[in-house]
Amino acid sequence: MSKIQRSSGFRRDLCNMCGECFHLCPVLKLPIEEARKEIINLIEGKDSKYVLWKCNTCFSCNLYCPQNANPYQLILERWNDLYKKRGAPSIGRFLCPTEQNNMWQLLNVFLSNQERKWIYKWMNYLPKPNDKILLIGNYTHLFPFIIGGSKLLEFFKPIDRLDQWEGGAYFYQGGYLEVVQRIAQKCKRDFDQWGTKKVFAMLDAVEHIFKEVHPKEMGVNYSNKFCNFNQWLLDNILSGKVKVENQLNLKVTVHDNCYSKTSGAEYWEIPRELLRKCGCHIIEMKHNRGDSLCCGFGQAASWKKEITIIFDIISDGIRKFREAEETGAKALISYCGGCIYLLWATRELLRSKIDIFHIVEIVRMAMGEKLNYPEDHIERAWDIIVIMTYSLLLSFFNKNFYINEITYDKHLSTFRPKKYRLLKIIRYIINFPLMKYFFAKGFHLLRKILKSKK
Repeated sequence: MSKIQRSSGFRRDLCNMCGECFHLCPVLKLPIEEARKEIINLIEGKDSKYVLWKCNTCFSCNLYCPQNANPYQLILERWNDLYKKRGAPSIGRFLCPTEQNNMWQLLNVFLSNQERKWIYKWMNYLPKPNDKILLIGNYTHLFPFIIGGSKLLEFFKPIDRLDQWEGGAYFYQGGYLEVVQRIAQKCKRDFDQWGTKKVFAMLDAVEHIFKEVHPKEMGVNYSNKFCNFNQWLLDNILSGKVKVENQLNLKVTVHDNCYSKTSGAEYWEIPRELLRKCGCHIIEMKHNRGDSLCCGFGQAASWKKEITIIFDIISDGIRKFREAEETGAKALISYCGGCIYLLWATRELLRSKIDIFHIVEIVRMAMGEKLNYPEDHIERAWDIIVIMTYSLLLSFFNKNFYINEITYDKHLSTFRPKKYRLLKIIRYIINFPLMKYFFAKGFHLLRKILKSKK
């Protein structure tokens, strides 16, 4: 595909450098004069004192901007400049399907046979033009039991293409803009080959990426119609095609993911209406909807020292948990598969008692489907914690890198991993309850030490 010009989403012509975006930010909370200096420095490409090193990619600044100038996209441009200079952190390899020792490759060591069957089917089906496909996505791949085996999949042809990278959503969030453009071009080739007219994505972020970011910023346009999966769930519950057998009578609070802020009420209210239809009673957190705090994942974008990345992510996740617990809700609900794996890892390290559900699990329980909850989630949370620990250890022996390959080779298939003996040993040791307790204690002690040295 020929080179296509990329466009910045930041509207310099609209920005009056008032500083409201960073002044009202729930993370930065900069005094107005400092906020003005920061926006000016970012526009002029000068050193940033706060934003590039503290932003957790939550998109809220775009909502606070009175001029609709999209300051978040300006942050992305400056992060993209940093990536060109220093590359991605070594530990970032575990988020790249094209790199050895990526998260999906490592996870195959722990997947059950049933999970492997689901994933193999999703990864290898070649869509046909009349199919109504559901993009399962990279992160549902980590927790396939969230939807695997459900009657909901009978309405779709589920597809799991790791090297679609969720349309590049999670790399866009960190400012890897040229990489995202290449991913967009690959996704277009896939969709054109399939000829599929309707595409549903389990992640709102992916829908937004395909509908807004790729055409407007990456110069990649699609002929497909991208549809909101949560809207489909709600419509089919209302029509009776998806039958709600049980009213759950569950007090819940809702985690609004960062990408939900890109479309405002559309992404915020549909999940809440779904929860009400399933018999849930919603208690809002202090920060919700446009002010919602990140699950922690976004903190990785503003890294300075690689060793602190994992600890910074969990620290932000802990703040989210404190707010959720303060509501008195029984469960924390996420409609983002990308947030789920970090929320569960944080829950286990924090030893929190609040339940966590993906919204699809709530619908499934209301449909009368049985889940192996919370055992499956707890087991997988510790799988992820071990993989993150293992990846952190490997990062000490590797340098920063650049993402050169977008499509993985067959030898990198999730189903042909190495033996990973050290990974298995760590997982075996941590499986004992007492070791989990000491691991969590040690993790938080190290987190506090690193935080005190900042």
